[in-house]
Amino acid sequence: MERWPVIDTHFHVGVNGITTFLAEEDLIPWMDKAGTDIQYVCQLNEGFMHKTPEWNPYLGNDYIARIQNMFPDRVRGLATINPYQQAPASYLWPSSREGQRFDRPVRNETLEELDRCFLELGLFGLKMHPYEHGYPVNFRPIIWPMMERLTELQRQVGRTLLILIHGGGDTPFNSTEAIGDLAAHFPEILFLHSHAGFIWGGFNLADHSAKYDNVMLDLTTCPQKGIVMESYRRYGARKFCVGTDGPFVGHHVPRNIVYDLTEDAEERDLMMGGNLAQRLGISKVTARS
Repeated sequence: MERWPVIDTHFHVGVNGITTFLAEEDLIPWMDKAGTDIQYVCQLNEGFMHKTPEWNPYLGNDYIARIQNMFPDRVRGLATINPYQQAPASYLWPSSREGQRFDRPVRNETLEELDRCFLELGLFGLKMHPYEHGYPVNFRPIIWPMMERLTELQRQVGRTLLILIHGGGDTPFNSTEAIGDLAAHFPEILFLHSHAGFIWGGFNLADHSAKYDNVMLDLTTCPQKGIVMESYRRYGARKFCVGTDGPFVGHHVPRNIVYDLTEDAEERDLMMGGNLAQRLGISKVTARS
């Protein structure tokens, strides 16, 4: 008998001043205890790196790729990239050369790292945290070039490269309106609206980001079902996915959130992984005995 895989969309791995999660040793036991079949992993938000530095082998996109390569059937890595590390197209105010073509030797590290993460490292998507990393998710000068390049890369690698966005509505940088604006302009990209607007985005979630077909509402750490009830009524169970935000949240929390939202067994299976699996072309797995 087959079932949809349980997919956890959201898990941080690595080592910094406030966290020690050695994914090489700890991730698979965590997944097995949680009953997770496929785990999306990303760097710790605090102090993220592009390339893994010599002084800490547990940071950086290379570390995420290493964990993915250790467990290729169960782990999918998400890149974290600084959108500000781009060369401007023209001189900007208050330069006396404002509007003229920018002609200094500044590389576009942001887009170079996008290429490296998906063409060389083989990662499966992008993690964006507008609040903690300080940028509006729909800020056209820096975000639009990234999305345009990601759309090209998606065609090039021949698979969906999802974007997991911290979307708690805790700042205008990741409001439901901002995420909806982004999704409207890049319909080929699949956006996971993490935390589903909890808590301050819940008032207008259904009217903005949730209305787009290329947005899934990710119920990660969204314990208040009133936040998403209107979206559930309008768009149905197929709008949702879920993760843990581990290792900071217990593995039992996502299931409790989903089970509180719906009592229908089929809908629960879809939210726990079936919806995302179908979006990504992931097959069913053999049911556990």
